[in-house]
Amino acid sequence: MSNLAQLRHDYDQKVAQANALMEQHPGKMPVDIANRVDQMISEAERIAGKIEHEHEMNQRAGEEHAAGSLSGSGWKNSDGTPLKALHSAADIRSHYAAKNRIHGNGAAPFALDDFVRGVAGMNTTEAVRAALSTGTDTAGGFALPSIVMPSILEALVPASSVLSAGAGIVPLDSGAKMFTTVAMDTIPKAAWRLESGNVVNSEPTFRAVQSVPKSLAFLFKISRELLADAPNLSQALTTAIAQAFAVELDRTALRGSGTNPEPLGISNTAGVASITNGANGAALAGYGNFFSAIQSILQSNAPHPTAAIMSPRSLVKLGGLVDTTGQPLRKPDMIEKLNLLSTTAIPNDLTVGTGTDCSEIYVCDFSKVNFMMREQISIQLAKELFAGTGEVGFICHVRADIAISYPKALAVITGVKA
Repeated sequence: MSNLAQLRHDYDQKVAQANALMEQHPGKMPVDIANRVDQMISEAERIAGKIEHEHEMNQRAGEEHAAGSLSGSGWKNSDGTPLKALHSAADIRSHYAAKNRIHGNGAAPFALDDFVRGVAGMNTTEAVRAALSTGTDTAGGFALPSIVMPSILEALVPASSVLSAGAGIVPLDSGAKMFTTVAMDTIPKAAWRLESGNVVNSEPTFRAVQSVPKSLAFLFKISRELLADAPNLSQALTTAIAQAFAVELDRTALRGSGTNPEPLGISNTAGVASITNGANGAALAGYGNFFSAIQSILQSNAPHPTAAIMSPRSLVKLGGLVDTTGQPLRKPDMIEKLNLLSTTAIPNDLTVGTGTDCSEIYVCDFSKVNFMMREQISIQLAKELFAGTGEVGFICHVRADIAISYPKALAVITGVKA
């Protein structure tokens, strides 16, 4: 096992042990258990620092492709602090453990259902009341505290095809309305030169990418009785919030128009390759279009794509293809490791030429795509809206944008029929 792999293993073990202790002691933990949890989190943070150092050493040694390092590391918060893209549940836990040390204010940990009851003005814990007193935003909502945010984001990753494909979440602070970083447009071209000879000009290679998080929200309601008494409400709320946001974040990341208030998605970003599947679209008959997309990406000196996202119709059609003997069509070696995913965010009724039943397939290195997200989701009480039916309404907000650091690492196959 490599040093980096061992560090990751040690980190996951420490986090798992801390989580297990917290699950065994819901509510207010005994002092000795709380101290053990703090110690484990401290050790996990120390290991996370070693992992980060190991990554930096690998990059300096040239073990990573030059273009492959552009995964959001250039972003900085308003105070100049570097921002890291979170790509996994372990990344999310590490980020929020370092931010809040599980319960940095000394209060006992609490779950999402406790927090929502507090927002509704119902009986809750002292820790929740303390969080509500400091977490009010300008719109009258309550920002989810750091102890609750990891569960939402961890549920968001598997619910989102784009995140599952390798995209990251970059948490932003609230100190600025706009964030800017440098992204790669084209790999620079080097050329040999004579002594005292001119250096050959290379076309522009870098551009500024601006992120302006935009508001995304949905409303949900729940009966007062269920809110007060349901034993598994926290899990249900986490799933509902994560999936509601995941569907729209997926759609926007792939097909966002860029017209306010909607962020700009992959299909409308300049520099992303477009692979046509016939003038009027055509049915999937094999993997030929995938090879065309990969060739376009590699010819731009971009990394090999990691995943392909398509509609469920396309994924099922691809899985059902057979060869001339009636056997399932084997996945070619070149795309054997390409992760095939589906999302309902990609429609099947797009128009290509005369075809009106077309879809798309996104073949990309999704590490070049990041969701720039405000640090905390907020929940606002919709007072009186459902009072007549004995229900409580809530509005859930998040502010996010889509940032693509290297468009030529992405390709879209269009005109995909059933």
